[in-house]
Amino acid sequence: MAEAQSAIVVEGESFGVFLTALVAGGEAAAARVRRVAAELPALTRATATRLGDSSLVSSIAFGSAVWPRLFRQAPPAGLVPFAALADGPRRAPSTPADLFLHIHSDRHDANFLLAREVMKRLAEAVEVVEEVHGFKYLEGRDLTGFVDGTENAKGDERAGVALVGDDDPAHAGGSYVSLQRYVHDLGRWEALPRAEQEGAIGRTRDDDRELDDAVKPPSAHIARVVIKEEGEELEILRHSLPYGTTSEHGLYFVAYCRSPAPFRRMLERMVLRDGEGHADRLLDFTTPVTGAAFFAPSVEALRALG
Repeated sequence: MAEAQSAIVVEGESFGVFLTALVAGGEAAAARVRRVAAELPALTRATATRLGDSSLVSSIAFGSAVWPRLFRQAPPAGLVPFAALADGPRRAPSTPADLFLHIHSDRHDANFLLAREVMKRLAEAVEVVEEVHGFKYLEGRDLTGFVDGTENAKGDERAGVALVGDDDPAHAGGSYVSLQRYVHDLGRWEALPRAEQEGAIGRTRDDDRELDDAVKPPSAHIARVVIKEEGEELEILRHSLPYGTTSEHGLYFVAYCRSPAPFRRMLERMVLRDGEGHADRLLDFTTPVTGAAFFAPSVEALRALG
């Protein structure tokens, strides 16, 4: 099977850099982006070796609008723009981005050095839309205080969830990427009694146990995003991290998947009310402010750009 970019399947990170950008017009800008993307796997390995940090990994992914300017092959069938959703006060916006750079490791300085080197090489070929630095919080918890990513696949199962396989041989080893930046209202959240917080999530805060179905509200977050279709639970591979300052903070959500459909189904169940009027209670306390979709090609596909 084709080799996946190093940030996608690997487990565990303490710090992350999430950077989105627009690619400038003209062939010169596209050529520079192709060259830097082709160099990224080798540059990441060389930087990791120089710093003695084997945890340093990266991926670069591309949106549907810029794909024809960069690649000779047709885009993956599922690569489409992020479609906004809205239902009353709950909204999931779509925001512009052609390129997504994702770096993570156990060292913030290593992430920064690699990200800066990549951006120096890209130079005027791109315009940065947003750069966010994330961090591991209280041994894997969201800023709400609850464990984040409990349902994430482990070990060898991660590749099966995240990577395109024989179903699309031209893009095997690649991954669909969906991202959203959420801003939390921690003041309102922390004013809730513990029992209401747990009801909004669907798990206990201290020991991360799922609430019994008899007491778990249908609007609980996990009741909305844990979905079974044809007897199989839909899965995505999350690489989300908390981010921010004392004045604005939240969760930078990143999902890798072999198909964009599971993430889309989960997001619809979060935002859109079902026939009984239920949507995700957690969205009363956190607001998505960005939304974008990309495809992260295999290492071989990146090298072919050079």
